[in-house]
Amino acid sequence: MADRFCKVLVLLFLFSLNGLAQRVLPDTLTPVLNRPPQWVVKFAPLSLIDLDNTIQFGAERLLGRKHAIQAEFGYGWQALNLYPYRRDDYDDFEVWRGRLEWRRYSGRYRSNRRPHYATPPIGRYIAVETFFKQLTVLETTAVGRECLDGTCAYFQQGTFPMYRTVWGAHFKLGRQFVLSIPGENRLLLDFYMGLGFRTLSLFRFSNPANGNDNIVRSTGSVFGWDAGQAGSRLSGTLGIKLGYVL
Repeated sequence: MADRFCKVLVLLFLFSLNGLAQRVLPDTLTPVLNRPPQWVVKFAPLSLIDLDNTIQFGAERLLGRKHAIQAEFGYGWQALNLYPYRRDDYDDFEVWRGRLEWRRYSGRYRSNRRPHYATPPIGRYIAVETFFKQLTVLETTAVGRECLDGTCAYFQQGTFPMYRTVWGAHFKLGRQFVLSIPGENRLLLDFYMGLGFRTLSLFRFSNPANGNDNIVRSTGSVFGWDAGQAGSRLSGTLGIKLGYVL
């Protein structure tokens, strides 16, 4: 009799745990803010260690119950670059970077085997982003003059400004977490990954003395990219961002 009673207690305990595990738990910042969140200001820490590193900030604007748009802008210069060989190879260079993203939150995710519902900007999301980057450098090199059909009359040594652009798009999957910090918990961690494509343009020299026409390069590569690599290709993205809810 006692054994049967113990078995019943164990079964009731297991059923109660299962019911607790299936309970839908809220995950929202509304009690902290006393209103629905509207803006998230973000910083991209990994952009500081990129080969073409920039200081990059962004802002996410929540639209309705599940949608949001996000814009980012980054700028880097020669003294900011962490890699000596890149600082020494050029007389000067700048990096400009921008991203524009639309995202849709699922409103639900699982954590510690418990189903949660979450209100934006918390939870899982899908997103589509477009991005743009331009590198502008001054390099001392030989360039072709009076070129026709790939054949140049002569080459000139000098220091010339040139640029290269990269643009593309990604489809991303991500999740935004609340960081566990005492007090008003408005700090977020945004983790994402995605696939897409990117298109690289050729480096072009600017010739101000001749109406800013393009000058054909003689040989070599700049920033690790050979001129023959221009065009579209598969692209991947993986990163994190730190956010603060306003």
